[in-house]
Amino acid sequence: MTLDVWERTKSRTTPAGPTEPSARKVVRPKLFWTLVGGIVVALVVAAVWTAVSNAAYRGVPMDPGNPGGEGAQALARVLDDHGVAVTVTRDQQALLDAAALDTTNRNGTGTTVVVTGTDALSAQNARTMLDRVRGADRLVLVEPSRFLLSALGLAADSTKDLSPADAVTANCTLGGLSPSDTISPGDLTYTAHGPGAVTCFGFGDGFQLVALPAQPGRPEVVVLGDGQILRNSQIGRLDNAGVAVRLLGQGSRLVWYVPSPLDIASTDTTPTSEVPRAVGPLVLLALLALVALMVWRGRRFGPLVNEPLPVVVKAIETTQSRGRLYRKARDTDRAAEVLRARATRRLASYLG
Repeated sequence: MTLDVWERTKSRTTPAGPTEPSARKVVRPKLFWTLVGGIVVALVVAAVWTAVSNAAYRGVPMDPGNPGGEGAQALARVLDDHGVAVTVTRDQQALLDAAALDTTNRNGTGTTVVVTGTDALSAQNARTMLDRVRGADRLVLVEPSRFLLSALGLAADSTKDLSPADAVTANCTLGGLSPSDTISPGDLTYTAHGPGAVTCFGFGDGFQLVALPAQPGRPEVVVLGDGQILRNSQIGRLDNAGVAVRLLGQGSRLVWYVPSPLDIASTDTTPTSEVPRAVGPLVLLALLALVALMVWRGRRFGPLVNEPLPVVVKAIETTQSRGRLYRKARDTDRAAEVLRARATRRLASYLG
């Protein structure tokens, strides 16, 4: 009897053994697919983040993160591949938080600061920027306006001369340039009226590049009116790439500053302040003259006049049309009320 009970107990407990391996077989695929799903989600998030980051700078001309034709990503990557540490700052606070801009660093070479999108600089922001980069070796201003040159107190002035040719030669000697360098001309030219200035790529009465010597508290300033040599779509033409690389890659560090319009204070002076002050009062005067003209020439509506219709409409047609409108609108209460009122009037007339 005891042996029989033991055999039956063994037969009942024997199938319970394989449950642990079966559970492991179920858990392992779940863990595997969970890890795969997590990796896929991480890759998708990284791709979306990269796409959004690139799209943020895609429309900004001469931005080092813009891979489009108007951007300057190609130049920034070439400089970085050739050992120049490129630091991008896209607002004034980022420029102020950047590492110290010393004339010489640990490698014994200087720092170059290039500023693109100079139209977004106000007078105060421009002076703050100049004070921040005073320890740099060279400051390159790309396509600055006359307003900016005046705000910084630079001995240069802007002009607009269209080049009669498709190429212009340097014809000057400057660090990073040779007299035989040839670039595609831009729209902005400049003139220098200070001692020691070097002018390059000239045509007409102006020059595409003006280099102002360093002064106490200010590095060498290079005013570049031909931003085409930085753009991805034009950097492969003529000597554009060589001039751009040698102009910005003199030192081992390049700080690329892209000003933000959000840095401009409401009380600061901006290039838009060059609009004549009389424009506002003139617009207000024009609006007042328009209102006066409307009052003078306006006509008031006269009393209503009954005029005969050009056609005769039968009463039965009007009644049927109203009936169809009631039926279409399913306004049974209104239709019943009209019928009752009409029946009451007809019965009263019939019965006296």
